[in-house]
Amino acid sequence: MHLKWFKGRAVPDVMRRVREELGPEAVILHSKSVHPWGPLRFLGGSRVEILAAVDRPQTPAMPAMPQASLPPPSSLDGLRSELAALRSLFVRSAGGSLVPTGLDSLYEHLLAGGMDPALAVRILGSMPAHRPEQENADLATCRAVEEQLASLIAVSTCAAASGPLRVAFVGPSGTGKTTTLAKMAARARITGGSLAIVDADGSGFSGPGPLEPFAALLDVPYVLALTPERLAAPLPVPERRGCVLIDTPGVAAEDRHALERLDDLLEAAAADEVHLVLSATTKTQDIRAALRAFKPLGVTHLLFTHLDETASCASVIDACVQSGLPLSYVGTGRDIPGDLDPADPRRIARRTLQGAPIA
Repeated sequence: MHLKWFKGRAVPDVMRRVREELGPEAVILHSKSVHPWGPLRFLGGSRVEILAAVDRPQTPAMPAMPQASLPPPSSLDGLRSELAALRSLFVRSAGGSLVPTGLDSLYEHLLAGGMDPALAVRILGSMPAHRPEQENADLATCRAVEEQLASLIAVSTCAAASGPLRVAFVGPSGTGKTTTLAKMAARARITGGSLAIVDADGSGFSGPGPLEPFAALLDVPYVLALTPERLAAPLPVPERRGCVLIDTPGVAAEDRHALERLDDLLEAAAADEVHLVLSATTKTQDIRAALRAFKPLGVTHLLFTHLDETASCASVIDACVQSGLPLSYVGTGRDIPGDLDPADPRRIARRTLQGAPIA
């Protein structure tokens, strides 16, 4: 980790230097105001000192250790998690003093909604100082922050394909994968699209699950494929430009064996898109754990459900930034085929700021 002190007269100026020299990944470990003493106190006001840090790979001075002596991957993951937690703690304790004047309450609002402190400082640190005496100052500040939040969310719905598009849904149990698939299937059927449903979940105790009667209701092909061999076998594909929707078993982020089995299923399924389905009510640290666990499996999109059960989408924005993945859809209820909307960055940003204090 590379550490460096930055000094200056104003927080925005110092933060700009931090970003220029250490990059956007820099985290703030400590900040303080320094007041001159003695005769120097008559020459100028207080100054700001900020201690920032950033991870930088360093060339080892000694020969590399033998591979056998390196910590196992699980230990490295634990060390990374602990380092991230320490960073978050440092920034959380000092972050309120690092944002422009008048935005400390908004900083706390974003943290309460599940946003990482470092990201909140990064967003608000680029905002101008709030001046309540100016006309419509609150509205202007909210619009500026809304624009910044919306700009962090990339969106992408299911892509058009020359042939049948294979879309798989993965994620922890209880996030709404099967319901989301049902919504997309019903909507495609209503609009005249052709599709097939592949059930690789096995939630029906190695037998047909709830998707079989649903597929019969829609009058579309249904395939129960619980093994990689069955998924790799020829499947009943819909007409040209149709869609094959693939449900998968819910997997906990810490269950490595289940993740390996899921990886085998996805490889056999040859999915064009893999949507990681997460609940907006999940704690940020658990969302990040899911991102670390599922992203290596070839995830191409994020899809958040249960937006109707949370007052803030700050954790959704945090996940988009941390993963670098586009957001495809958001679920806002259990109704089929409704309550599933294409992701709208401005709507998500506005919901995140709803009820936010400014001054």
